[in-house]
Amino acid sequence: IISTGASGLVSGWLKGYKLLKKLQPDFIISSLWKSVGLSATYKLLNKKVYLCGFFHSASSPHLTSTVFMKLMSFVQDASLADSYATKQFLEKFYKIKNASVIPYVFTFTQKAGHKDYNPLAIKIAYFGRISQRKGVDRSIEFCNLLKKEGVNFIFDIYGDGPIEIYKEKIKNSGLVNVAYIQKILPLHLVMEKMQCYDFLLQLSNHEGMALAVVEAMICGLVPIVTPVGEIKRYSIDGFNAIWLDPAFDDNLPGLVEKVKKVLNNPSVYQSISTAAAGTFINYKKYSEVLVEVVDSYLKD
Repeated sequence: IISTGASGLVSGWLKGYKLLKKLQPDFIISSLWKSVGLSATYKLLNKKVYLCGFFHSASSPHLTSTVFMKLMSFVQDASLADSYATKQFLEKFYKIKNASVIPYVFTFTQKAGHKDYNPLAIKIAYFGRISQRKGVDRSIEFCNLLKKEGVNFIFDIYGDGPIEIYKEKIKNSGLVNVAYIQKILPLHLVMEKMQCYDFLLQLSNHEGMALAVVEAMICGLVPIVTPVGEIKRYSIDGFNAIWLDPAFDDNLPGLVEKVKKVLNNPSVYQSISTAAAGTFINYKKYSEVLVEVVDSYLKD
């Protein structure tokens, strides 16, 4: 990991280009739209380098991302996708075919065992970007309904974004002593912290692989999720997850009832938790698949 020490996007591209000229790479993976100005320019001026665009969502978050990732689709030699849902999106939206899927499943050495929890005082967490797109507004409303039903819980939100705005939303929803925005965690500490909770709450509008959901399931948390992106492929409602059914905002009361049924039957919680922890046992890990794909490209 090399930091350019740049203070802005354009200066980052310029310093990054000088660094690439020094390193003389044979293979570049360009991840997310902010990297495209650098990697695409380097590719255009250095034709021999093999360039892969790495796509991480089954939707386009905004126009700037669309423009830059479209540019990547013209310049790149191959595409990587974090899930099959993202791959399908690439085929439909960017007309990119034959993207290689590199699933966001990482090695987890600590075994997720039997989770003891108190159904009378449950712990819920969210990890990720704090935004409407990620469903944080919807999660706050869900917690509001959950509180009105007499469920005793704590909801901790770990992430960055317009924190003050969301603190105000929490206050206006009457959740001041229930929901808390915590400091964002370094990535290597996320799974350790996850094991302090019973449920993961992630009610996004769009997702790719949804790394936080994957990590929470590996830790044995019961995920309360929207079946979007790859989530609907690796989770099953009532088996290893609890789904918010479409239309999402209209069905929040139904989701509250689903969660209450699980809380009223600890054996059901344990069953879902155990199934969640075992979901990715037979998946190849990210590093293994990445090495295989890069090797296959270099041999072509």
